[in-house]
Amino acid sequence: MSNAANLRNITNHYEDVRLVSLASWSKASEINPRDRHGPYVVTQEGYDPRDMKMVADEFVLGRSGRWLSLSTFFRLPVEERRAEFVFGTAAEVMQTMSNLTSKVVMLGDSAVEAAPASTENDAMAAAFQAGKAQASKAST
Repeated sequence: MSNAANLRNITNHYEDVRLVSLASWSKASEINPRDRHGPYVVTQEGYDPRDMKMVADEFVLGRSGRWLSLSTFFRLPVEERRAEFVFGTAAEVMQTMSNLTSKVVMLGDSAVEAAPASTENDAMAAAFQAGKAQASKAST
C-alpha cells in the first residue's frame, strides 16, 4: 500500500483509480467480452469516507458503483467477486466510472476491523497480485 501520509478519502474520480489486470487468472478466458489485457479489477487506496479513524485500506469498485474493502472482497466466493467486481474490458470500466455520482457509496462495513482473508489456493487472488506487480513495474 502507498505511503499513508499521501492517502485521502477514496473518490469516484477516474484519475484516482487503478486498473489491475487479471489476465493471468486461469479463468480469464471465461470473461466475455474481454479485451487484450483484461479482465480487470478497479482499485483505489485511501480511506472509507465513513471511517472516522481514517484507517488506510485498498478498495475495489463494483459494477453497482459501490466500493468494497479489498479484504472483504477476498472473503467473498469467487463467483460473487466475478459477477460484481470483474470487468472484461477497459471500456466497460470507463462506462461504469462515467455513471458514478460524486458521492462515494460503500458496500458493507469496511470500518469494522476483521482478520485478513486467506488467499491461499485462490487463483483470482494470485492473478490480482501478479497484475498489481506488473502495473507497479510499468509505472516506475
